[in-house]
Amino acid sequence: MGAKKNKAKAKAKGKDKAKKSKGKDTVKKTSLAPKPVKTGKGATPLEVAQSVAALIRDGASHEVEDRWLARGIESVEGVGASMAWRGKQAVLAKYRGWEADHEIHELKLEGPWVGATGFALKFWIDVTQKSTGQRTQMEEIAVYTVERGKIVREEFHFRAG
Repeated sequence: MGAKKNKAKAKAKGKDKAKKSKGKDTVKKTSLAPKPVKTGKGATPLEVAQSVAALIRDGASHEVEDRWLARGIESVEGVGASMAWRGKQAVLAKYRGWEADHEIHELKLEGPWVGATGFALKFWIDVTQKSTGQRTQMEEIAVYTVERGKIVREEFHFRAG
């Protein structure tokens, strides 16, 4: 007799839910309270950002690679290239290829700007492409995502126009 009673209660609850879901009440209620954003154990985005910026300013970008890049990093180049490299080995090969074909005359760095999950740096670079002999001044914004104390993604944004 108890099982029949439980079935009847469940059926009644279902009818109540069906009645409430008609009309304006069809939108699911969600919490409007903010939730903490966490990037996992390890250095925070602020700590990574401060270290990366300092190392680049000191000309120690190879130390950035050794210390802060995650094994599974993804590197995305912006407009013009619109390509992505995945994995630390592929990303380092991309870096080495660029370095081999470019001579940097001057590099300026602004930032970091730090968010809850990462940070951004602005680069201004006076560079000559060795293969073409073309000298250019370029600006780019690099946006880095940090998880578990490592950079897991970098994306380079270039000025349009």
